Amino acid sequence: MMEIDEPIEPGIVEDDDDALWSIDDDTLFQPCGLISHSSSSNNKTKSVFVTWNEYYLLNYRFKRSKKTNRMEMTKVRIPLPRGNHLTSIHMLEYNTLLLMSDGRVHCFGSIKSLHLISWLKGVRAFARTHEGFSVIRHDEDTQQLLLQVYVDLPSLSKGETTLQNCYDITYDEQNIFQCDWQNDSYTLLTITVAKQHEQFMQCLFGAVATADKQIHIFSIAGHVFVLMPRDEDAVDDASADADSEQTYHIELLCIYPTSVKFMHLLPSQNLCLVYLSCGSVDIWYMSRLLSIKQRQMYYTGSEWLDYDVTSENGDFYYTDGEQLVRLRFQYDAVLDDCQVQRCVKPVPGMQACTWVQHIEQLVCLSDNNIFYRIAFSVEQVADEDLSALSDLTPTAMEQLRCNAQVLQQYERQPAELLAAIQREHEKQQLVAVARNETSFESSLEATLEFRRQVPVFGADSLLLYTSRETQLDSNNIYAILQLTLRSSQKLLHSSHWQLLVYHGHNAHVHRVPTDLLLSRNCRIIIPLNKAFHERLPKFEVKLVAFLELHTQISAILLPIKLKENSNTYRALFSGQLYSLNLYNKQQLPDMLAKKSATKIKPKIKQKMTTPGSLNLEQIAGICNASARIENELDLYFIDSKLSIEGSVKDNKTVLTIQSEDVTAVYHFKQHLFLNVDPEYDHTAPDEAARLKVMKLQQEIERFYGSQYADKEFEVNPEIHLESLLLKYNTLRNTVF
Repeated sequence: MMEIDEPIEPGIVEDDDDALWSIDDDTLFQPCGLISHSSSSNNKTKSVFVTWNEYYLLNYRFKRSKKTNRMEMTKVRIPLPRGNHLTSIHMLEYNTLLLMSDGRVHCFGSIKSLHLISWLKGVRAFARTHEGFSVIRHDEDTQQLLLQVYVDLPSLSKGETTLQNCYDITYDEQNIFQCDWQNDSYTLLTITVAKQHEQFMQCLFGAVATADKQIHIFSIAGHVFVLMPRDEDAVDDASADADSEQTYHIELLCIYPTSVKFMHLLPSQNLCLVYLSCGSVDIWYMSRLLSIKQRQMYYTGSEWLDYDVTSENGDFYYTDGEQLVRLRFQYDAVLDDCQVQRCVKPVPGMQACTWVQHIEQLVCLSDNNIFYRIAFSVEQVADEDLSALSDLTPTAMEQLRCNAQVLQQYERQPAELLAAIQREHEKQQLVAVARNETSFESSLEATLEFRRQVPVFGADSLLLYTSRETQLDSNNIYAILQLTLRSSQKLLHSSHWQLLVYHGHNAHVHRVPTDLLLSRNCRIIIPLNKAFHERLPKFEVKLVAFLELHTQISAILLPIKLKENSNTYRALFSGQLYSLNLYNKQQLPDMLAKKSATKIKPKIKQKMTTPGSLNLEQIAGICNASARIENELDLYFIDSKLSIEGSVKDNKTVLTIQSEDVTAVYHFKQHLFLNVDPEYDHTAPDEAARLKVMKLQQEIERFYGSQYADKEFEVNPEIHLESLLLKYNTLRNTVF
């Protein structure tokens, strides 16, 4: 315990270079806490300091001798009860109470002794009130959890219980606190609502928090509650028993995932601060704009070895072993939020701290058991010689880091400038490639081939699939697009290219690195489903690269010429049916198809002259059909049947094609023309065909020339139209 019996002005302490406040008789002393108590009388200030460890507590008294005018220190060691450790110390008006870990409460009988308060036990949380104190205690006899209010009287340990109010918060039927009441963390704060703070209290805790009413804010296992007693007009005050349970209203305010360290209510500053064990501070305040409760979370970034909140303006001081920190919370009515000012003192090794209000300094106890006085006044820091402040404060460290980052940036500037020039060069090259798009027409090609199954390619191939899952069906086929890139130098201007493939209403995009695109044989695999009377899709392939020009993203499109060859449709034709759909469970489309199957499907019949003088045997070879019967040939285009009859007319093979699927006929013709000998000029008809075409053309011209002069057309136009149709069919069969 330390007492200073001398006139002291606030913020001014006389220096004594010969005085060293320390604990010199126990070098292994590890402080668990440090508190102070100050009072003024007769123009003298008296301060009391208490520190403790697990086994004993120390009272320090510092007194200036009237004879020598020097500061003298007197200390008293008091052993603590065995088997328990001191949890907290609470200084009241008449008594100083010590809360032990087993829930027992002791008080100072004198400066050298402790006395047990026998009628108060099982205490889990303690709070000071205007007239005494309030506690949360667990009664082991009745297994009740009680919130009780007591009156502080002199010689508290010698008298009887001073219980004023009792609230049973056990809740046997439903444990709303979700705890076992034995090992959980408890906090308690008891406040009497002042008239000028009634609006603030009602905004935070409800309309029941009226003026002059005492409310209790407590937390159990991270749950924060408010308990407000109810007025009972029907109860006679004279007959009311203090031990009986009081009626009250309890409300759950909030739940935290961690336990609550303590709560600090500052109604005059429009703030309620909830300090959590994880190092965060939850700030409650009333919005002056909306008149509602608002919350704001602030994280300190560390756990606290010791802390103090006894400052008159509500400042929070703590030490984490590396530095001393002051947090000042202020509500800003203009911004309608809470501003947190953080002041740091780089003083390592401090284990305990307490704020002394009358000197406005923080008294700390270090790990080498020496007391220090630390001033946090802004005015004192401003009056100091700035040249003498050589400590590496967090602000100075942050400035050094900023300077180091600027220096590193200057060192990286040449390399970054070269990289920016290189990127700009690549952009210009890509723009040049886009402008010379015509030069790529012969160097970028793709070959189309349809397959029933995906074949096995070599190790130098890169397969780009456009779908992960395909439904099994007999009409399933695969379109394989093989890319051929002859001029690869200009493609190296971009590290990645995107392959865009369009067919119908579908689009597929593949982002491929340039080195893979040039070093591997890229093939794009597109699964398709060939529907009845539906042609195979037309494909369009492009190479795309994106670049940023003047903050705008531009795209470079290089079209790839798609070619068809003699093998494009070859795998889709066969001499027999290879696949058929067999469903165990019929679905709606299958039932509709079954009903329509009973109807006779119309067959399409067309005649054509084989291109390139192909005969029926050659047609069977290119359509994967090995067997034929005389001049008849049966083919399958996927699962659509083609019946072909061959005849010779004017040394030309004339084919009669029949099928229920018109697209099968169409693609069969495409396949024939793709397999014509390149040396054969199918565009030049022979002499006989040319004469017939000229004769028919002459007849048509004569018809058109006489239609306005001949009045028979107006009399009987059907005869003329029938003649015209006959001539058109004759012309079509002659050409094809």
